[in-house]
Amino acid sequence: MHLLSPPDRTEPRPRRSSRPSRPSAAEVLRYGERYADLRDRHLADTLILEDAVEEREEISAHERITCHVHRRWTHECIASPMHVIPVTGHRWCRRCEAEASVAVDELTGSVTVVCTRCRQVLETAANRQVVRTCRASLAAAHESRRARAQAQSSASAAA
Repeated sequence: MHLLSPPDRTEPRPRRSSRPSRPSAAEVLRYGERYADLRDRHLADTLILEDAVEEREEISAHERITCHVHRRWTHECIASPMHVIPVTGHRWCRRCEAEASVAVDELTGSVTVVCTRCRQVLETAANRQVVRTCRASLAAAHESRRARAQAQSSASAAA
């Protein structure tokens, strides 16, 4: 059996930190225009941050809590067929070779990935990543809504 070795890289891969660094002014200009029309500024800021750190290879696309394609929190668009990736196993049942559905309960924070064919809950590494990402997305969206409501309440009290 012959194993392929990974290609030599000419430059070292950047180290991933547990906390991605803030985007530079140039990165904000580069990515920010795309999200200028979003009402939820916390979502827009998070999209800009994740675009920048993903491009710098500080996070994987699968670790994002926002979706740059749909311009939403990941848990809000994870049901899109675009998020099914058979090659990596994200939203995919390898046993049945079928798409998996994702149930997100915004009240309880529950996230479940289930095969559309065999109806089994999928506990693969890729689908656990989907669950973690959706839970983190839910938490960030709730925090964003809470902060917005608090700001509106403060503005109303001041008027």
